[in-house]
Order: sequence, then C-alpha cells, then structure tokens
Amino acid sequence: MQTNFVATRSLSLIFTIILLLWPCLGSGQSQATNSSHSIKALAQQPTVPVTLGKKTITATLANTNATRINGLLGWNEIKEDQGMLLDFMRSGIYAIHMQGMNFPIDALWIDSNGVIKLIYDQIQPNSGITYPSMFEIRYCLEIAAGFCKKYGIKTGDRIVLGN
Repeated sequence: MQTNFVATRSLSLIFTIILLLWPCLGSGQSQATNSSHSIKALAQQPTVPVTLGKKTITATLANTNATRINGLLGWNEIKEDQGMLLDFMRSGIYAIHMQGMNFPIDALWIDSNGVIKLIYDQIQPNSGITYPSMFEIRYCLEIAAGFCKKYGIKTGDRIVLGN
C-alpha cells in the first residue's frame, strides 16, 4: 500500500513538472532570447508586498505559466528586500529548480492560508536538484539566501500578502 502511495505521489510530481514546462518545450527560442524577453517582461510584472515576521519585502508576482517558468532567470542578484512570489493559482504539489540561476536563494512553500509548509534555505544555482513542495501548496516565495535564518523565519509561520 505504501509503495502505491509513493508511486502515485511521484507520478503526480512528474506530471506537474511537465505541465509547468510544457509551454517551453519545442518553443524554438534560445535561452538567451527567453532571458532577454523575460527581463523586458519583468518590468511589466506586478509586485506585491509580502510580510514575513516583522520584515516586509516587495515580491514580483509570477502568476502565469510563462512568468512562473522564467522565475528569476535573467536576474543577476536578489536584494534582501526583494523576492518573487510564484502563485500557482490553486493548491497542488509543485517543484522548482535552479538551472540557469545566477545566485542562491531561500525558497518557501506556502499554502493557500499563508502558512509556510516547507523551507529550502541556501539552495545553490545549477545544482541539478529539483526542490518539490512535498505538500499541497499555492505559493512559492523565492527570496535572498540567508533571509530565513537572519530573520528567524520557520515552517509554521504565516505570511501576509498585500498591505
């Protein structure tokens, strides 16, 4: 019974990753073209204040397949008061990777109630590792590496979106 659960969960994760990457497969665009395009698009993306503990940052909102897939690609750095909020629009099991990134980050998996369910801290670029949510979540907040440790952010804490 446990084996079926693990196999089902694994297939669900693989299916979710394929769905997230589908728009990029076979697009015929080079990564350089996608990166320069994403930098231009980034200026047009909305932002949202996100409060974690007593600290508020400004997060770029990624709430479409294209903006979630591009994520932080094309960014050269992320400042302590910045972030990217991946909004998957509905709860599910999702994953991120660090291929093509230029800097390490902390990644927080957050449920639809704003509760932090899982934190990956100090994840390094180009590691070849996929970082799954492991739980039903709606958001992934990507912030500067070391932020969680510096400000004492931990699983079970709640974030506040907006003012």
